[in-house]
Amino acid sequence: MKFSALKNYNFYPDINGNLDLPESERLSIEILRPTVEDHGTLMFTELTRQVQKNSKGKDVVNAASSTRFNTQKILRHHVGEIKNLVVEDESGKEKQIATGEELAASSFDGMWPLVNAICLEVCSDKLSETQKKILE
Repeated sequence: MKFSALKNYNFYPDINGNLDLPESERLSIEILRPTVEDHGTLMFTELTRQVQKNSKGKDVVNAASSTRFNTQKILRHHVGEIKNLVVEDESGKEKQIATGEELAASSFDGMWPLVNAICLEVCSDKLSETQKKILE
């Protein structure tokens, strides 16, 4: 059995019309694929269970799950170069964010859709169609 071992690749998040921009202007994130042992420390699933009585006095079990990411570790260790990400502060001063470490230390409006897209991509175990074409 043969597996692909693509160590790093560029990811273009599908947020805020990024994919509609010319390729040279798109936000591009270099993903550094985690090792097998590191992958297990990046994402956690929490299960909750709540038992309540219904109107007839019978127990009803409500279960839910949620996924949490180790955002700090993902951004600082599994994101390399970032292209075309600029944050403007309240005074109008612009700052280029060029690495995962810089992104981890940043704060700006609309950051969570970007961070969630990055975390999902790092924790994903599937190659996109674009990545498959690069390997061919």
